[in-house]
Amino acid sequence: MTRTPDTRTPPGPSPVQVRLMGDDAAVRRLVAALQTTGACGPASYRAMRGSDGTRAYLDIVVPPHPSA
Repeated sequence: MTRTPDTRTPPGPSPVQVRLMGDDAAVRRLVAALQTTGACGPASYRAMRGSDGTRAYLDIVVPPHPSA
């Protein structure tokens, strides 16, 4: 009997697209904090409707769960 090697790989980090909305300074501070972890890419910023805040769009890498 020939055994076929298991070619499945454990799940790796998964990028998640995120949109943050809120006060401009708070959104930018949170994005900066996330970027210092190295777990997210650059963000693009746009004014919220009514210009009462900022929207930030970025990808965050979610590591696999330890039990996976």
